[in-house]
Amino acid sequence: MTILHIFFGFLRYIQISTVSLMLCLILPMMSSGQKNIKINTSPSVERMMERFVANGKANENIKAWRIQIITTDDRREMENTMSQFSSLHPGMNMDWKHVSPYYQVRVGYFENKNKLMSFLLDLKKTFPSATPVYDNVSKKALVSN
Repeated sequence: MTILHIFFGFLRYIQISTVSLMLCLILPMMSSGQKNIKINTSPSVERMMERFVANGKANENIKAWRIQIITTDDRREMENTMSQFSSLHPGMNMDWKHVSPYYQVRVGYFENKNKLMSFLLDLKKTFPSATPVYDNVSKKALVSN
């Protein structure tokens, strides 16, 4: 290899490096401002999206996993269980409902069953009858908790 080959190879390397450096400096500056992006869709897709949004606004409830820590026909037992849970897990959401003749206490909101399993195993030490339930949950309750 002659000195000329080395020299021209070096020049080629410098040119490539210079172009790369310029692109690295210029491209971020060009894309740093916000751009308005408009996506053209067919009218059928737009109608479907409008129905999807309207349906989401109309439904007050969604499905979520919860843990039912007790089912009993004794209201005092239900209240004692709620008090015990509150002292062990302060700040965690909890509510009860009366499905005659039983009182049910449910805690937590979980996206899927896998996410509640570790908490369920921990709860079963104190509340052996704790079971996962798939429940209708108010969107307002989720936002406020």
